[in-house]
This record gives sequence, C-alpha cells and structure tokens, in this order.
Amino acid sequence: MKKRWSPTADLVIKNVTVYTVDLSVSEIRGGKTDFTVIENGFVAAKDGKTIAVGKDFDEKMVGSVTQIVDGSGKVLIPGLIDSHMHAMYAGLELTHLNLKKANSKKECIELLKSRVATTPKGEWIRGSEWNELVWEIKDAPTKADLDQVTTDHPIVCSRLCHHVCVVNSKVLELAGINRDTKDPDGGQIGRDSDGNPNGLLYEPAAMGMVESMIPELTEAQRLLGIEEMGKVMSAAGITSCIDANLTPDDMKAYLQAANNGKLSYRANLMFYLDKAAGDIPFHLKRIEEMPAVTGFGNEMVKINGIKILFDGIPVTGTAAMRKPYEHLPETSGETTISAAEMFEVAKLGARYNWQIGVHSCGDKSADIAIAAFIEAYKVNNNDARHYIIHHAVMQPDQIPLLEAYNIPITVQPTINSLMGEQSIIGDEMAGRYMQYKTFMDGGVLVGGSSDCPVVDCNPFLGIHSAITRLSVADGVVWSPEQVLTPAQALIMWTKSSAYFSHDDDKMGSIEVGNLADYVLIDTPILTATPEEILNTTVAKTILSGRIVYEA
Repeated sequence: MKKRWSPTADLVIKNVTVYTVDLSVSEIRGGKTDFTVIENGFVAAKDGKTIAVGKDFDEKMVGSVTQIVDGSGKVLIPGLIDSHMHAMYAGLELTHLNLKKANSKKECIELLKSRVATTPKGEWIRGSEWNELVWEIKDAPTKADLDQVTTDHPIVCSRLCHHVCVVNSKVLELAGINRDTKDPDGGQIGRDSDGNPNGLLYEPAAMGMVESMIPELTEAQRLLGIEEMGKVMSAAGITSCIDANLTPDDMKAYLQAANNGKLSYRANLMFYLDKAAGDIPFHLKRIEEMPAVTGFGNEMVKINGIKILFDGIPVTGTAAMRKPYEHLPETSGETTISAAEMFEVAKLGARYNWQIGVHSCGDKSADIAIAAFIEAYKVNNNDARHYIIHHAVMQPDQIPLLEAYNIPITVQPTINSLMGEQSIIGDEMAGRYMQYKTFMDGGVLVGGSSDCPVVDCNPFLGIHSAITRLSVADGVVWSPEQVLTPAQALIMWTKSSAYFSHDDDKMGSIEVGNLADYVLIDTPILTATPEEILNTTVAKTILSGRIVYEA
C-alpha cells in the first residue's frame, strides 16, 4: 500500500550551520568562492528534493510523519560528489589482499605468503595497492619475488596506480608470455637483462594479457562490489560519483542494484573504450550501435559518457610528454592510440551526442585531447562537457584553450599526497605537476575526485591534500603556491563536480528545488585547521531526503 501524500516535509534537519555552496558554474569559473553560510539554520526535504532552507523554521512544515533531525550545531554540506573513480571495482578490490600497508618488498612477500596459506591450491591470489616509492629501497616486486611465495597459485598484484601489475611464473605460463612475446600496442612487458619477462606488466594493454585469464566476474560479484562500495562511500559522505571503465555487463549490474534497492549512491556510468576488447574501428562500430547515449537513465543510474585511457603516468615514463623525461631520458612516453584515432572517436562521439572523458597525464597527450575536443565541438556545438581526467603535468599555453572551450579537469589531490611522483620525475616536471590553482586562476573548472581504488575515496582526505599539498611519501610540500583555500576545495567536491555529470542544476548545492543530498559533519571546514579537516567525522549522509548512513 502506497504512503498517502502529505503537504508537510518528509525530513527536517535543524540547528545546523548550512554551507549552501549556492554558486553557479560561471561564477566559479570567474573565481568566486564566497557562498551563503546560514548559522543556526535548517533544511526541509520532500519527495527527494529540498523545499526550504534558511533560518526561520516554520513549524507548519512538520507533520505526523516528518522525520526531524537535530543537528546539535554541526555543519550541513551538500552531498559530496566524486567526479572520477572506479566504484564497482573498488568494491570488488575489498576482497583482494591489500598491500598498501607493506612498508617494504619483504613485507609485501610475507603478506602474500599469509594469503596463500589460507587459499586452496590452484586458486588465484589477487593483491592490490603496492607502492615501491614509499619503501626505503624503491625496487618494484618482480616475478622472482612472487615465485618465492608460490608457483602453485597464479598471483597477480596491481600497483597503487593501477597502471602496473606484477605476476608470478604461473601466470606468465598460463598467458603464454615468454621472451618471444611482443609488447602489445599501448603496453609494455617488463624484461630482465636477458630479455626474459620479469613479471611486470605496464598499462592495461599488457595487463589485459593476464587479466583475460582470470575467471569472468559473475553478476552476483558485480552486485556485491556495488553494495560494499556503497557502504564505504556513504560513510565518507559521497552521494554521487562518476564510475569509469565500465563494460555493458557492469552497467547492467548497476541497473539491477538500483532495482533491488541495493544502490546507495547516484551512479553516472562511463562506457570504456578498452584496447584489450578491440581496436579503434571495433569501438567506433560499437559507438554507432549503442542504443543509449550520454544522459540516458534517471537520477540514480545514468550513462555519463565515453572513457578513453589515452596514456599512462609520469613515474613509469608512460605518460605522453612533449620532451623526454629527466628520470627516464630514453623515453617521452606514448599514447595508447594515435592522434588520428582520438580525433575519429571524438568526432563520431560528437555526432551521436556522447560526452567524452580522456585520461591524460602528460602534456603531449593533453595537447591532442584538447585538439580532439575542439574538433568534436565543430561537429556538434552542444553542451557536451568533454573533459580531461588528471592532466597531471600541464603546460601554461594550454590554459587559454581550456578556458575558451570550457574544457574542465577532474583532479585527485590525494594522489598528489600519496603517490610520491614529484620526487622521482625531476624538478622541471614536478614544477608543473597537479597545478590546481593555476587552472582555477585561468578560468578552468576543476572537479574533485579520488580515482579510487588508486587511493582512498574519502573526500576529506582529498580536501586536506588540496589545502596542504603535503606529500606523505617524502614529507615535502610540493608547489606550495598551488595550495587551495578550504572553500575552493569544498566547491571542487560539490558544485564543480556536479558539472561533469550535467547535474549542476540539481546537485552540488543546498538550494530549494535541488535534490535533497546532504552530509552532516562535525567540522566547520571553512574555519577549521587542516588537521581538523583530515579527521572530519560524518555523522549522517542523506540521499534524496533519506538517511543512508549514521555514525
């Protein structure tokens, strides 16, 4: 039996300081960061939307079924939005052996040995998030190290960046990879001094050679990943995200999760042009045949766009740069597809009204991505909002084009703090690494994100990283002139991130008519110390006027 409609509010949250973030995207691009803050305020929600916000609470809004929350002086902010992550796969990785806590290669091996001891012989061992850059001896694990653990089990362990994995001899044998195996297009097989595979595989094209051997995910596993990650995200105050690198089966699982009432965050889905699945002509045909495009769906599950992994990352020398690397002078990196292919995808995507998000860490790859977006807008001058993911190493001459064509960038401050790339890539390149403030000062919209499971999705960790730029890996504050204000950082995870999913007219701010997505926290972010922000506790997370998490 359906609940009878009532003219009163479904939810009232009172006795709170409301950070409304009531700014427009054009105001943010213009540099405005002052938004309305309501002391001793309240909000009221009905049918999933905000119907009132202010200081003068009207008791007439309260009915017999109204849920009343006393905020006890805490701060209410808009639901937080992660504009680039891999939510479903992050949920699945929760079942893997997490190697982030290993402080050395030796500890990494010991953790793997412990997992082997409890795993039936022959089953796959999955590890994740090792990072040799934070070890005293910065040597990546190899096949020889993993063979010390076992050769009876296939072992595959992904690096923190998820652009490198290491496998043991068993996996190489199953995949048929030997000294005569050629590097795949857009990837690289690591080799020892004799030319034999050393177990390291670089970029998805090479990693896919072994990942194809792992048993295919079932729908039940996908649903579990979505549900488990939902618990993590709700506890972190995240009410919406853009989930990248998805297959059609992944997208179907999201729809099933929503239908089953198991989806606790708004999922904006990015269809992945996976090189391991086929070449560019194959994907162009798929684009032409796709029955749905950007915007198809509803407020809980909708298609966001096409994701292209265009290059790698600076520390491994796989991000495409204009000049050779200082730490790896033999290379300037490379793109995973040619510039001509990128242009083909962009123009065909524009023809069918697709939004395109391009992973680009290098300055050369960004040059090509920007040019491709400009060509896309010539084909279809719509509000597509094509964007760059990461743009880790920028060039000043790119900013006027980004501003003129309104090409936003989604960035990951936590990676800046935890990855430790600046100390490796050389001073010149480190000086152009993750320059958020320079982008903002140039009128470029910057969204906040985590790239989880590369790093923790906790937005308060990201905000702390953005306002301190402290590298945990080496204790250095890199590019201190790029430090953001707390207001700028909060805007990144709210209104700015809503723009990437075409939701800035309904999300990212607490305003009448917007979706009733809120987070109740114990920290006055605008006036708190960095340490207080880092230790922020989420008291409640509200999605569509419904409490989905309580501390």
